[in-house]
Amino acid sequence: MKPSDVARALAPEDQSTEDEAIGARPLPARYLGMGVLIAWLCCTHVVSIFPGSVDEPVLRNTFDTGMRFGDIATFLVLALIASRIGPLGKRLALCTLAVALTTIGTAAIGLWLIPGQASETIVSAISFATAIGGAVLFCLWAETYCQMSGMQTIVYGALSCITAAVVSFVIGTMEEPYAIIATSLLPAVSFGCVVLSLKSVPREKSRPTGIRFPLPWKLLLLMALAGFMSGLAGSLLPSAEGTGAIHRVMATGLAGIVILVMVFVRRERCDVRFLAKIGLPVGIVALAFIPFAGPVWAYAVSFLIKLAYVWFTFFVLLMLAHIAYRFEVPSLRLFAIARATSEAAMFIGVSLRREIQRTELASSDLFLYAIAIGGIVLLLICTLIWMSERSVNADWGASGISLEDSVHVPGPREQLITRCEQLAREYGLTAREAEILGLIAQGKSRMEIEQELFLSQNTVKTHARHLYAKLGVHSKEDVCELFEG
Repeated sequence: MKPSDVARALAPEDQSTEDEAIGARPLPARYLGMGVLIAWLCCTHVVSIFPGSVDEPVLRNTFDTGMRFGDIATFLVLALIASRIGPLGKRLALCTLAVALTTIGTAAIGLWLIPGQASETIVSAISFATAIGGAVLFCLWAETYCQMSGMQTIVYGALSCITAAVVSFVIGTMEEPYAIIATSLLPAVSFGCVVLSLKSVPREKSRPTGIRFPLPWKLLLLMALAGFMSGLAGSLLPSAEGTGAIHRVMATGLAGIVILVMVFVRRERCDVRFLAKIGLPVGIVALAFIPFAGPVWAYAVSFLIKLAYVWFTFFVLLMLAHIAYRFEVPSLRLFAIARATSEAAMFIGVSLRREIQRTELASSDLFLYAIAIGGIVLLLICTLIWMSERSVNADWGASGISLEDSVHVPGPREQLITRCEQLAREYGLTAREAEILGLIAQGKSRMEIEQELFLSQNTVKTHARHLYAKLGVHSKEDVCELFEG
């Protein structure tokens, strides 16, 4: 590492106060864009918003099924061709066409096809095509978030959840056809934001030759279990269609607020482990109350299960982003398979829920106890999967392996982060000091450090001063020597 890189990291004292203040603020495009994408996913499943007042539920179910199949199919295709096309950010022309198709398809279904009682075949086909742009947008946002540090992914992710809830509730106050038109425009808004965001983060590298990247199947299984339980959550509700989507909107907003508060309360030591630690007990409490919920409290149980689902999903997606960032794993295949797995599991849960509602099972005490016990067992399985890893911050088996000798191949970023962790253990650095050391080693300026960690100018200076004292260095050149050789 060149001494000039480290010298740049802690900018001189003549940095302007105005620039310093701006540096620590979140960039709106990064959370607004992801937030409106989540809002689009939610609003299209809320019957009071999209496609408006329709007495016949058949076309509504056809639309939901077509969207889910379109989602799953698109993610599977993207996963299969990921190694050939590379990062989606380099193919924005094709992405533009996909998002345009989604925007037009959303408007067509909500304004004309379902209200006009079109045939199920046409609604199913257009719904399938409409899902394509949504899947592409998700993968573009995954590519963006995988190039950001851990603190940034948590903060921007939480702000996205809050944005999604606010946008969904605002659209929910609109009358027809304005609510449908607003919902239809959300993918285009999200695409504009992701294009801006991709310009402000490092470009993802193309897949290196001679290295294979295994899939973190334990994390994918966690996501699948959470999706299945979320899809099944409405089994106790007298009218579940659309209610689950409303609960998901509420749970998403609440989760975002709580996560954001906890991030700043636990500022000195914040990682994603607290997400799983909260999600597990919430899910267990919700499932344990199923046999005693009754028709009134069933909605509360459904909401808690949705809340646990949001927590679990947030946890898994952050872990996947961490893996992709630290071990430089290509994001497209990883996130496409993760979403395909989750959507397939949720579809199975929704289908099972609909079958249950056609029978008398939901009123059987024995069945309710079986659902509660089965759900708790699934959550305990999730706990075992999580605890089976030596560290929640490990690579979960997804880091690069040489094709020739099957040996792990550490990339430049992993080597740098590993060296920072070694120095942290050796010199007793705090988690925050280790983060700052890593950013200094990457040649980040002081303003960039403030922006990545959402810290003030004085806080960064204080941490840097303590860092220097613990390392026993007196100049930036001394710090450089710790990373040389």
